[in-house]
Amino acid sequence: MSLTISELPHKEQTLFRSALLYEVRQYKRGLKTCDQILKKVPNHGETLAVKGMFLSNMERKEEAYEHIKRGIEINPNSSISWHVFGIVNRGDLKYEEAAKCYEKAAKVDSENVHILRDLSQLQIHLRQYEKLVETREKLVKLNPLLTAFWLGLAVAHQMLGRYDLALKAITSHEHNLKHDTNMLKNEISEILMYKNWLMELNGDYQLALENLKEIRLRITDITAWKEQKANLLLKVDRREAAATAYQELIERNPDNNDYVRGYLACNGLDMACADDKDAVLEVIDSLQQQFPSSNTLKFLPLTFCEGDSFVSAAESLAKHALRKGIPSLFTSMKMLYANEAKGAALGRLMEGYANQLRDTNRFSDSTDDEPATASMWSTFYLAQHADYYGDYERALQLIEDAIRASSDTVELYMVKAKILKHAGDICGARDTMDFARQMDLKDRFVNSKTVKYMLRNNDVEEAEKMMIMFVRDDAAHKVQEIVDMQAIWYMRERGDAYRRLGDIGRALKQYHQVLFSFNSYHQVQFDFHSYSLRKATIRGYVDILQWEDQVYSHNTFVGAAHAAIDCYIDLHDRKLAGAPFAVISDEGPSKPLTRNGSAKQGQHNLSAGVGEVKQAAVDQDPSGATYVDADDYMAEALKFVERLESSVGHQVKTHLSAFEVHLRMQKYFLALKAINSVKAIDEQHSSLTSMVVRMIADMDTNEAFAAPMKAAVKGQLIKSFGEVSIEASIDAHQNSLPFALAGAKGLLTLGGEANVASSKRALLKATSAAYGETRTLDNLLVAKTLLEKSGASEAEMSDFAASAKLVFPLATCF
Repeated sequence: MSLTISELPHKEQTLFRSALLYEVRQYKRGLKTCDQILKKVPNHGETLAVKGMFLSNMERKEEAYEHIKRGIEINPNSSISWHVFGIVNRGDLKYEEAAKCYEKAAKVDSENVHILRDLSQLQIHLRQYEKLVETREKLVKLNPLLTAFWLGLAVAHQMLGRYDLALKAITSHEHNLKHDTNMLKNEISEILMYKNWLMELNGDYQLALENLKEIRLRITDITAWKEQKANLLLKVDRREAAATAYQELIERNPDNNDYVRGYLACNGLDMACADDKDAVLEVIDSLQQQFPSSNTLKFLPLTFCEGDSFVSAAESLAKHALRKGIPSLFTSMKMLYANEAKGAALGRLMEGYANQLRDTNRFSDSTDDEPATASMWSTFYLAQHADYYGDYERALQLIEDAIRASSDTVELYMVKAKILKHAGDICGARDTMDFARQMDLKDRFVNSKTVKYMLRNNDVEEAEKMMIMFVRDDAAHKVQEIVDMQAIWYMRERGDAYRRLGDIGRALKQYHQVLFSFNSYHQVQFDFHSYSLRKATIRGYVDILQWEDQVYSHNTFVGAAHAAIDCYIDLHDRKLAGAPFAVISDEGPSKPLTRNGSAKQGQHNLSAGVGEVKQAAVDQDPSGATYVDADDYMAEALKFVERLESSVGHQVKTHLSAFEVHLRMQKYFLALKAINSVKAIDEQHSSLTSMVVRMIADMDTNEAFAAPMKAAVKGQLIKSFGEVSIEASIDAHQNSLPFALAGAKGLLTLGGEANVASSKRALLKATSAAYGETRTLDNLLVAKTLLEKSGASEAEMSDFAASAKLVFPLATCF
């Protein structure tokens, strides 16, 4: 039978309470105290649990969980033991398990504020909003004077869309703010602005506007107050007053897009409406005269003007940029190229400027000479224009002209490298970017670009040496420091380089490091669950919650996830074919690197709390053997698929990856769901036919799949797609290379001599002019990879490379 704390001898009670105070850092001392108690009372469950907590902090995880579970087994009704179990699970990022432990602790001790507060943080972290409301209400009842508890309740209601209840929670506590002498002015200001925001969300615009006037003298964030005033005036249809408010905001910041759009809305105008175009242009012209230095006001007309009015607006902006030597002119204009007419107009405009400046050093409507560099910048723009449209030879000629005019301008060489990359000369692009880097060795941006181009050229070791040049001097392990810096672009590019080199283990390691970084982005919000309520930064806190909900939709994560899935599929297929991938291993764990890239021997120590030291982390698995040796490749791939489905389920590629994994796991209903999802997004997608054919073929060879279910799935596929064949799909889309590639890939996956031969025939035609604009560099590289998988002969590969070179004569990647 376990003793409670009160039943321990007096000396042991004192020791136990002191042990709880050592939770933060003095783990060895706390462990020693627990051992003293257990020496006299060996079956004290709560002491066993607390000892487990100290063991966990000392990285003795297995022992820790054994002690905690033993403690709970002895005394299952101890809130302390369950609370400790929750703390340890939370520290190991097992948030769902931790929440369950806290819930059990709260059942035993329902009025323990510490337990309820910790539970509420886990519930909002897990987005368990209904449960969160219940916990927050209990906290408010236990301590109705604490502002943070009321704010937490309001946020919980807001996240459920119950703005009226959130507003009620804030209003209920508002009178206490007047008597709270501990709150700072900015904290009170934030709470008042948050309340006003809730009024707006609840649709009470007039009430919110009246409230905004009342709280004016108590607000410290004047800009936010003015923005809210303008916003509410517009929503209550007081357009004249709203226009005045937006005018004041524009005077504060004439480059704020939202202010300009709000001002236009006050005049009943919308840039997206074609009928309002002339009136909008008149208003913006008026604002430009008031704020001639605003780049936003100069650019906005380009987004909605057409024809002559577009050219007129572009002339003003382009001349200013050429005179000032602004390298980012094309980057700013690039979004306009989505409109074919605008892209062509900009090309003609800049061509005219280039001719005028080259011949007279003046614009046709000017009598003054322009700066000597204006001609060079116009040529620079035209090079990027030609690159955009795939005219790489002309782009290179133009950028060389610009370089001859100004050989010491770094941006020229960077654009030349980009043109070479687009043209397929990856090696030349890498050398050119490195030349640009050497012109300014302290420029981190150019250094990063060089690293990226080195990785694109598969120069992994050289890229690593270059990357660590900007790692801090005191970092014990330079490569690990890059991971700790969360340079996700580097991890992704490095993974792709390893994958091209055929080193799947190292590639997977990089992709998992990207996943780890995004997991840390998601986990770091945990600290804000208490901090933001304590500091009353509620509006920013809600923004964090909403941002965290879509963090996994970032392009870097999505790309790395798809690449990782492809790697696991490759490992799976190799294993089934009887040729498993062999890890390309090093002789031992990676060693710390110095700035010059050499390995440095010896031990490196880092501080690990009060009076405790631990060795610096050294990568024990640089080759990624852990991932290659996984028991179930498809189970590992499925983890990425599930994350993609929850974050970017609207993207076709998500369901293509899901199909590949589910089909190999023979989960046919999930594979069918993936097919239907692709069709719902794009019913003409190039991969649909091969997906259907492959799934039917796989079911036909799977005798374990019940016949009635097989018939049901087949019936659904035939109903949706009819009788289909991959060869027929390729023939029906003779002008689309993506259809040919999807079909060829499907035939290769099906296997069989006839299918492989058909695939090879389709791939060897990939360079045909019939494919037109779909005959891109990326598509031809995919065709090359598939040809290699089809077992094409050296002569066939040579012929393909020769024909591809006719399409991309500068390319070195075939």
